[in-house]
Order: sequence, then structure tokens, then C-alpha cells
Amino acid sequence: MRNEAKKNKKSKKAFSRKLVGFIIVLSAVLGWSLICAIGALQKFDYRIYDLLLGFTKSPDVRHEILLVEADNASTSNDSFQEMRTWPWPRNIFANALIRMKEFGAATAVFDIEYLSPSSLAVNEDAIIEAASSFDGSRPEFEKFVRDNDDYFARAIQFFGNTWLTINTLDIDMKYTDEEIDYVKKRFLYDVEDKDDLILKYFRKSRIDSSKTSFLDNFTTEKPDWDDPKFQKKYLIGFSPAMHQFISHANGAGFTNVIIDMDGTRRRIELLNKKDEVFAGQLAFAPILRILNPDDIVRKKRALLLNNCKSVGGKNISIPLDTDGKMIINWLHEPFVDSFRHESMYFLAQLDELEKNVVLELKSLNGFLTSLDAVDIPSLTLTPLESAASVKKLVSDYNDIENFKEFLLSKCEGYTVDGQAIGGGVEYSDYVQYFQARKDFFEGVTAFCKGKVLDEIADRLVTIRDYIDSETFDTIQTELSELFDTLSSENDLYNSIFTEKKAIYANSFCILGHTASSTTDLGTIPFERAYMNVGTHANVYNTIMNEDFIYPVSWWWGVIIVTVLSIILIVLPAEKKAFMQNITGVSLVFMAIVLPVILMILFKVYIPAVTTFLIAFTSYLAMTIYRFATSEKDKKFLQTTFGAYVAPAVVDQIVKNPELASLGGKSDNLTALFSDVKTFSGFTEVINNEEGEDKGAERLVAILNDYLGVLSDAIMDNKGTIDKYVGDEIVSFFGAPVHDDNNAYNACLAGIRMLQAEHQFNEENKHRLPINPQTGEPFYLHSRVGLNTGNMVVGNMGTEKKLNYTIMGNNVNLASRLEGTNKVYGSWIMCSESTWNAANRGENEGKIVARKFDCVRVINVKKPVGIYSIIGLRSELSEKRIKATDLFNEGMKWYLNGIDTPEVPKNPEDLKKAYELYKQAYELYPMDESSKVFMERCEDFVKNGLPKIWDGVYTMKSK
Repeated sequence: MRNEAKKNKKSKKAFSRKLVGFIIVLSAVLGWSLICAIGALQKFDYRIYDLLLGFTKSPDVRHEILLVEADNASTSNDSFQEMRTWPWPRNIFANALIRMKEFGAATAVFDIEYLSPSSLAVNEDAIIEAASSFDGSRPEFEKFVRDNDDYFARAIQFFGNTWLTINTLDIDMKYTDEEIDYVKKRFLYDVEDKDDLILKYFRKSRIDSSKTSFLDNFTTEKPDWDDPKFQKKYLIGFSPAMHQFISHANGAGFTNVIIDMDGTRRRIELLNKKDEVFAGQLAFAPILRILNPDDIVRKKRALLLNNCKSVGGKNISIPLDTDGKMIINWLHEPFVDSFRHESMYFLAQLDELEKNVVLELKSLNGFLTSLDAVDIPSLTLTPLESAASVKKLVSDYNDIENFKEFLLSKCEGYTVDGQAIGGGVEYSDYVQYFQARKDFFEGVTAFCKGKVLDEIADRLVTIRDYIDSETFDTIQTELSELFDTLSSENDLYNSIFTEKKAIYANSFCILGHTASSTTDLGTIPFERAYMNVGTHANVYNTIMNEDFIYPVSWWWGVIIVTVLSIILIVLPAEKKAFMQNITGVSLVFMAIVLPVILMILFKVYIPAVTTFLIAFTSYLAMTIYRFATSEKDKKFLQTTFGAYVAPAVVDQIVKNPELASLGGKSDNLTALFSDVKTFSGFTEVINNEEGEDKGAERLVAILNDYLGVLSDAIMDNKGTIDKYVGDEIVSFFGAPVHDDNNAYNACLAGIRMLQAEHQFNEENKHRLPINPQTGEPFYLHSRVGLNTGNMVVGNMGTEKKLNYTIMGNNVNLASRLEGTNKVYGSWIMCSESTWNAANRGENEGKIVARKFDCVRVINVKKPVGIYSIIGLRSELSEKRIKATDLFNEGMKWYLNGIDTPEVPKNPEDLKKAYELYKQAYELYPMDESSKVFMERCEDFVKNGLPKIWDGVYTMKSK
């Protein structure tokens, strides 16, 4: 009966624990799910998503993507004054389009809104032409005025596959009904959207965005979301590029992007509803033209492109998140390193070079025509072949320009059915035009490589006797310079043209602003100031590669973690504490690892914050419950806490009770030893002033305060005080709290110790004894030694008396290096292992140090490379840094040859080193180390060098 009662009691206790477990898990699920549902965890999920995205493989880059940028090179170059004005004259973009067509670019997508007309501009080319051919008659004013908008519009159509913008907000631009209908009929799509999901989620995203200041620039009043007027203006606006341009374009797409509540761009709307038709996103619209699907179907969590004819009838499914947006699979690189980039400067440079070539041809034509027209009765002169050649080239170019104007005149826009008015430019027209341009420049190249100068020289020699020498020399010089300039400009043109043609051929070009003055910037998961033109490139890259991120609702994560919590938390509730910890940690681990695995391996994203919090809270609550009901565990913790006093050590024991056991572990740490210089002398002076009894009290008071400020400097930089041995401090970095930067923090602590020491001496000089040798206060100065390496760290001693300390050869080396400062006249000395660990990564270059030679300390056979820490670069004077640089340069000569110790050392090296040490000493006379090495160099030069030059100095004492 007793056994049965005992068994029932145990069963009830197990049932009670499981019941508590169920309550804890369900409370965690309901509580965190409610918090998640109201969006309170959204920003944390965004951060986790960004982190997970960084773990995935960066998408492959579509080679055809080319970003054509109005960048700093374009806007700041003095050669092109037009490009320095803002906004740029539209003839620049028109010229770029025509040039890109010649290069064979496939698509031109403008991430630039053209919503209003520009003013008439001065036609500089016409002015130059009129000036060069001025005959005294009054020119027509109209020739000097250029309608850049008309030229740009025709260039848009000339290029052919040009795409302009639509803004999905009403930005107070005036459009006629006919203009809006034109855009709807030509550029918008039919989409199967039975549940009207696109408009529904589009409005939701605008409302959500407005609540996070999306509309701050438009209204300060509280919006009425149901007001049709408000919706028309802010939720379903429609502002395409001005009709003059868009009527010449091949397509259009909207540029508006989604900004998450933390200000980051992660996702994009692909379609936007206008009345009963749909606009495509700026990059997605040309994709639809490229893929050419039979139909577009909007499902709740996907956008289907069925039977895409350009890829063999393939069906493409684009996954969407819960708000109907596609998550952009961003390239992991910064903007400047992602995709191919081309500056518009080079396009303008080609145009400028072409103008120069033509102007030089015309100037040469004038010279040669005049030279060919020379009539000397006593001489028979045959016509110059070069004169005829250059005349034909000028004539050919004029024909080409006329042909260009003729082709542009055919670009009068498109009707609603997509037909060009007047027929437009035919393929054969392009072939003929660009072939003529190719033939022209080939002709110029042939002309430049011909014997033009020889023919001219012969002619000049023939007529030399009939013209004065000054005129002869002038003609010869000017013709030679003109011909050389023509050749060099033509060669540069051909070189750039060939290079850029290979780059632009068949490219999907996205044109936008990236100059430093632009405000078209946004934040993405990998960069805070990302040029937004890159957003459209990433959208194109994601879809065309079909390299999608597959978002999963957070509810699925909640369901999964609930099941796992029941299995791993509730069911083992009656097990031993060790097993409960194993299963609880497994739950938390799985809540972390499962989203990571799904994202990295399959690019399936489940919001992880809610699932982690449910798992962690359930485990934590069960752990607290278990400890609250377990007296044994309470006593264990109380015993463990009682063994320590250092807060950092206590924190580690709370996290890991196994630390309470005897023994240690090997870890890569940095040891720091400091010792006061001439402390015995300091003690003797105090005793002489006060007597031994009072002197001891005064000594302890001063030393305690002094060691206190040094210790604060150590602990402020993540160091742990091990012990005090008289005036010596033993400390270490990297334990008990792991610190990858322990070497850097130890060096920084050494710097701060010396700074704190200086301040202590200034503030307490009235307390310090008087140094009888100087008559000044006996200031305290400590030397510091640092070494990094594997050391044993942990609890040492017995169960009754524990000490958290370090030991090992690397600890001893730090102590030896502290004493080595005496020999080198330095204050902070570290081993090469410490310097290499401190001066790397984000900390590289922050600390200024001098490289010394190698030293063999007492009881250590292997020589150690050593460095002297000077200070933080940002805090040192230029003179001190210069002195350090000179010292290090001297050290290179001093150590020259240590790699080949069997080869005799060249004494000249030491002389060079001496001069550099001397310069360093003169710049900073307080530098005792420069003086030490100067004396060494003098000694070696005077008394001879050792046979073996290995750069090692052997210490004779500790």
C-alpha cells in the first residue's frame, strides 16, 4: 500500500509538472503571438532577416545588366560644361541613347522621372558651325536655338526599346484624359486578379507606409483613408512621364518602392492597378515584354507568368509575401561592387572626341584646299590627293549628319496601337546609318595612316622658293600639329568606341543618378546609403535568374515551435535536470537553427523572432520553475556563489556552473604585467622623509591610489585583475568573458594606464616625496609588458581556497618583457604575437608602435620579436608619429640581413639606421629607444659586427 501511494504521489507530481509545462508553453505561444500580430516584433524580424540573407549565397549576376550612371565623373568634369548644370540638359541623354543604339544595347530603362518640359537651349554646335563658315551674311536666329525636349523624345524612339517612368502617387501634374488613356492602352497589362488582391495590398502598403511618415511630405493632417479624394491622391495616383516623351517610348513602369518601417528596402510591388488595367514595376515591365507570357495571374502568395514564350513556354511563379510583395534577393556586395557600371562621362567623351575629329578635319580641309589652290605659273603642280581625301571625309560626315536628322525626323511618336507615325525608323535604316559612320571613321583612320605628311612636305619643298621662310615654317608647323592632333583624337575615339561597344552590346541598361549630390539613396540589408538605381537591377536579377526568396507566414513557425515545445519541454518535465536542460537547449537551438537552415539551403524565410521567443521563454520559465522547486539546486547555486567575489567570474559561474570545479582550460589570451620603475628608491625617499612607521602608512596610501587608477584603466578596457604583488599588477584579457580583440584591448589598456599615471602624478604631486637628485616630486612611472598566446585560465587551488588566475610560459614571457623595457628605454613592450593580433581587421592602423629587434629573455631559448607601443594614432602629434616612422625606417636597415645570417652584415646599413634614429631622436628627444639603438649602431661600427647577424639581443637579467 505504501509503495502504491508512493507511486501515485510520484505520478501526480509528474502530471503536475507536465500540466505546468503545458500552461507555460501555451502562455508563451499566446502572449508572443499577440505581440507579433500587432507588429511589435516586426523590426526585430527585419534585422534577423537581414542577418540570414547575409548567410545565403549571393545571387549570380546577370551579365546583361548594365548601370549607366550620371556619376561624379560626369558631373565634375570641366570638359563638359553642360553636364555640370543641374538638371542635365536632355540633349545629353538624347546623345547617350543614340550612342547606345550604335553600340548595340538591347534595352534602356530610365530611373529618372521626366514630368515637365525644359526650356529651349543654345545650340552650341550650330554656333560653332556658323562661326567657322561665316560669310558676312546675317544668320537665322532659329538655327542657334535647340528644343532639347523634341530631340530627346525623338532619340527615345530612335533607340527603340526605351522605358520611362510612372509615379503611382498624384504629384499635382496636369494630364489630359487622352494622355492617361494613351498610357493605359499602350503600357498597362491585363492581369487575372479575381479577388482584387493587387489593389487591396497596394492600398494596405500605402496606408502602412503613411503611418510611418510615408506621406509626411504631402500632408500634415490626419488622413481619412476612406475618402475617395484622399485615396485618389495618395493611394491610387498615376503620374506618367510627360506625354511628349512617353509617346515615343516602348514601355513604362512605376518607380515607387516599398520602405519597411525601419527605413530599409527589402521588397517590391510588381504590379499596380489603374482602373481595370495594371502597371508593371520599372524593371518588371520590360521583363514582361522579354518573357512574353500568355497571361499573368495573381494568386494570394504568388504571381504566375504562364507560358512565357521567350523561354520555351515555361511557367514562372514569383513568390510573394503576406502583403503581396516580392522579396528582393539583393546582391551581397556594396553598390559600387555589384553589377557592371558605366559612367555617362564616356558617352559624352566620345561625342566630344567625334566633334573634335570633325573640326580638325574641317580645319585640315581648309589648309589643304588653300595649299592645293596655290598657282605658280613657273611650276606645274598636280592636285593633292590628301586634299581630295579630306574633302570627301568632310562631305561624307555632313551626309551622315543629314541622314541622322532625316532618321530623327521619322521618329514622330507612336499611335495607341504601337505603330510609329510616318513609319518610324526601319532596321535597314539603322544598318545603313551605322555602317556609314563606321566607314567614315575607318576612312579617317586610313587617312591618318596614309602618306599625307609626306605629300604635304613635298609640296612645301616645291613651293618653298616662292614663299618667305616665316610663312613656310608657320604652315609646316600648324599642319603637322593639326595632323598629329587629328591622329591622336581619332585613335582615342576608336579605342574607347571599341571598348564601350563590347560593354554595351545586348545589355539591359538602367540609367540613373549616382553622383554624390544625388538624394536618390536608400537603405538595403547590406548598405545604408545604396543608390536606388541599383534596386531595379536587383529586381531584374532576381526574376530573370528565378533566384527567389520564399517567405513563409510567421504562423507556421509558431505551429512548429509549439509542437517542438510540447515534445522537448512538456513531455520530459519529470526527467532529471540534466535531461531537461538538454531538451530545453535543443528546443532553443532548433528555434534558431531551423530558420537558418531553411534560409541558407532553400531560401525559405520564416520570421524567427516569435518562434525563438516562444522557445526561449518556455525553456526559461520551466528552468525557473524547476529551480524554484528544487532545494538541491538552490543550495548548489548558493555554494557556488559563495566561492567567488569578482563580479565577472560570478556572472560566468551563473551561466556555467561547471566553472566552480577545480581546473582550467587553455585559451588564447593576453597577459599584462606592470611594475613601477625604481620603486625601492621611491620607498627609501618616503622613509627618509617620514621615518619607517609613518613612511609605511604614506607609502601604502599613495600606492593604493596609484594602483587603483592603473587598475581602472585595465578593467575599463575589458581586462581582469589577477593579483597585486607589491607594486606589480598582474592582469589578463580575454577571460572569463571571451574577447576576440583581447590583444588590442590590452594594448589600449597599456596606453590608458600611462595616461592615467600622468594625470595621477599631476594631481598628486603635493603628496609625492621630493626626489633628492632632481629636486622635483618623485613621480611614479610603470613599465608594461604584454604577450599573447595560449595560457591556462581557470580556478586554481583547493576546494576551500580558489583563485581565478592564469599560468603558462606565455604568462612568464609577458613578465620578462615588462623588465626588458629597461634595456630598450621603452614603457610599453609587447611581443610580436600581441602586435599581430592587435593590429588587424577593424583595428589595423589605430595604434602607433615601433618595431624593435628580437630578444632572448632569461629562461626562454626561442627569440621573440618585440614592439614598443607608443599610443593611439588619433591622439598623437604629427611630430611624434613622424619620429616613430623614422625610427621604424631605421629599424629596416638595422635588421637588414637577418634572413641570411650567414652573410656578413654590411656596416653601411647601420650607418643609415643611425642617421634615421638620430632624426627620430631630434624630433622627439624624450625618446630613449632611439638613443639606445644609436649607441648600438655606434658600437657595432666602431668595434665590429658579429659573424652571425640574426637581429637577436640576449637579455642577461630579468
